[in-house]
Amino acid sequence: MIPSQTAPTDIQHGLAVYAAGQGDPLLLMPYPHGFMVSPMVAGALSASLQELGYQVISFDPPGMFSTTREARITMDEMLGCAKETLDFFGVQDAVKLFGHSMGGMVAIGFALEHPDRVASLALFASLSGGPAITRHRGVPLSLSWTGADFWRLLTWGARLMYGRGSLALHKKMLNLLYRNSYADHHQVPQVEIYAGDSHQPAPVRDRWPAAALRIDYRARLGELRVPTLVGVGRHDPQTPVACSEELAGGIPGARLVIFEHSSHNLFEEEPEQFRQALSEFGW
Repeated sequence: MIPSQTAPTDIQHGLAVYAAGQGDPLLLMPYPHGFMVSPMVAGALSASLQELGYQVISFDPPGMFSTTREARITMDEMLGCAKETLDFFGVQDAVKLFGHSMGGMVAIGFALEHPDRVASLALFASLSGGPAITRHRGVPLSLSWTGADFWRLLTWGARLMYGRGSLALHKKMLNLLYRNSYADHHQVPQVEIYAGDSHQPAPVRDRWPAAALRIDYRARLGELRVPTLVGVGRHDPQTPVACSEELAGGIPGARLVIFEHSSHNLFEEEPEQFRQALSEFGW
């Protein structure tokens, strides 16, 4: 597992919870998969939300960073951890909830199962469930089948999804995903691979895509009754614009914003526009 660079606020029954910044609490849903290099609260997305004047709260999913619980790799597990995090910080009133990418899919699940805990919802570069990737030709289907990245994503992803990959393969996959996450390739980060990584197991949460394929909230989007902002980068190959159009069309009253110069990580590629969109939304 890639080591954490941020100490948790506390660990409750093996669950590492975090709070960063000052202001009203905002729940940042972590990614349910293993493809991240640090806890959500330590990243650029969290920093942007803190700049808007929020205390960002989040958690490490089981199997990642400082959380010591055995991972079950289910949606119920993620929703339970999110509720525990709110309870730990004493957040009993409905809270603003932000989800990016697969974290947005989990945020939808939380808003559906705990509507009394969500005041408003922001879903960026997100999707209604794993099947949306196939419906709307997300990565790897968005890539040319004659290109090397297409076949690497298929073969590496399958090995990791079924628990057959090493930490070295995990990092190769992460670097490959990064290459397909930025419109401006000068912004692409690089994860270093060490000699011993080939002898270490990949994070258990790399198996999440198998679980995601069984989750589809498309038919339930109409049940969401909170103000919702949907955002997506015009050039996003992972969760194409059609994924966000599906969300905005299915969630009553949802607002859709398209970031014309961004790919998947629009909060890094167009940070001012990102914060402006949230401010205009009332955040």
